[in-house]
Parts: sequence; C-alpha cells; structure tokens
Amino acid sequence: MSEKPKDPFALWSSILKRTGMLLRQHKENPRFAQDLSELAGMVYWAMQQHQEIGTFEMMHGEATGYAIAHSLQTAFVASLAAGRLGWSESDRITLIRASLTMNIAMLDLQNTLSLQTTPLTAKQRAEIDTHPQRGREILEAANVTCQDWLCTVAQHHVTLDGRNVPQDRNDLSQLACMVHYADVYLARISPRASRVAQPVNIAARELFMKAGGADNPYAAAIIKEMGLYPPGSFVKLANGDTAVVLRKGETAVTPQVHSLISADGWVFPDSKLRDTAKVEFRVMASVPRGEVMLSLNRAKLFGYTTA
Repeated sequence: MSEKPKDPFALWSSILKRTGMLLRQHKENPRFAQDLSELAGMVYWAMQQHQEIGTFEMMHGEATGYAIAHSLQTAFVASLAAGRLGWSESDRITLIRASLTMNIAMLDLQNTLSLQTTPLTAKQRAEIDTHPQRGREILEAANVTCQDWLCTVAQHHVTLDGRNVPQDRNDLSQLACMVHYADVYLARISPRASRVAQPVNIAARELFMKAGGADNPYAAAIIKEMGLYPPGSFVKLANGDTAVVLRKGETAVTPQVHSLISADGWVFPDSKLRDTAKVEFRVMASVPRGEVMLSLNRAKLFGYTTA
C-alpha cells in the first residue's frame, strides 16, 4: 500500500501532536533537549514552506488542548515577527524552542484556567508568578544548556499584560521580549470560559497602543506581520456574510476570503470566494473565532483535496 501523500495540514497536525508528546514526557526523555531542538527546526522549515497555511492553522486553532496549542502558536508568531526584523535563523529557532517550552511548568494549570470562571486562588497566582523560573529549572534538569533558550524562558513575562518595556530595563533579553508580546497577542484572541476572545483587529490595536506603539519594535513587528485580518480569522462582510480569511490581499483591508455563512444564517454547502475590494463584499468587522461554530474542511478551502 502506497503511503498517503502529506499535505501542509497533516504536517502542522503532526507538529502539534509532537509538541504535546515532548512537553508532557520531558521527565522520561533523556533526549528531550535534542528532540525539542529537532522539533523547532521542523517548525521553522514548515514556516518557510507554507507560511499562509501555517498562519491559518495558528489563528484558526482548535479550542481543545489550549496549553500545547498556545505554545506552538506563540512559537510561530514570534519567529514570524523576528523574520520581519531581520533576525538570524539561529535566533528564530531559539525563539521557537523557548516559546514551545515557556509554560512547561504550568501546562495543566493553563488548561484549567482556560475553562475556569472563578477568580484565581492564592495557590494558582503563586504558580503563575513562579512558572518562568521553574520552567528554566525544569529545562536545566532536562539537560538544556543553551543560555539564550534558558534566559528567554526565565524572562518571558517581561511586563504586565503587554505594556511597554520600562526604559531602565535594558538588561532584558530581546528574545524574551518577542516571546512575551507574541504570547500576549495570542492570549487576547483566544476564547476563555471567563471571557470572549477579542476580534483580531481590536486585539492588534489595543496591544499596539498599550505596548508603546511604533516605539515598541516587538509588538509593531507582530502586528505588521499578522495584519488586521490574518489567515484563519473570521470576518463579517458588507453583504452580511460571515467569511474566513485564507490569504492576505493587496491591501491590509482587502484579504482573500471565502464566505461560509449567509446574512440569514444559511451555511453554504461550498464556501464562496469573495472579492473584498468590491463594495458589496468589503470587510466590515472581525468576528471572534469562538462565535463561528463550524468545522472547516481546511484542505478543501486551500484546494488540497483530491478525488
């Protein structure tokens, strides 16, 4: 039997599964540092091959298994923004390694908090406050020796809620700053039991303002790279359709979209390509992904399905 050819969606799915396995089994794996580094290299390679599909997968993301998915999403966005700033391949792969492992000390708590509607307990608050340093210690125990990787994990909560970096904190790792702002951006657009997700354009605008605007190179690079309506996000069109963004367009406000749901709530049997440069199909608003309860055939949307 011939092996079924892999599509980009299968690749990203396998990367997500591999991420979860490695993070969950780090204590039993004497090759953890090497395996995680190989995974980071695979993420970097996949980003070069299928950037828009990768972005779609990161932004569309399934709600299940939040902690692992969020780590991979942060790795993707941080490395993408670093590429815009001209950072080296080595630094971008270190960003990926650090992002994948930034919350290794609180994976279970992170999943719990995504479903929790009550305030944090004192124990939970303490676990959150100490997880960067505990994460570094876990990595050291797993034979991670790269100081940039360790330092980035230890420092990845640079400011409170994505605010601007204080002028007197010139000792902070640039890699940690990039991971931090990618982490905050993605947390804003992810739904929680306690709050709805922010629309992507509003999350981008609020992060930009709170982080110091164009004076903050990390937040600015993330927002410029992802755009107002990144692939995988949902939008409302002028004709009332709810659509999903597949690719960036010629301008920031004219992405390539496919309509999924009509103005009267009818789900189209087959998605419909819309030209958002036309008045009747212009993008009116971003729609939080938690409000669109559809299971998308992503391979079909991108033309990867075969008979």
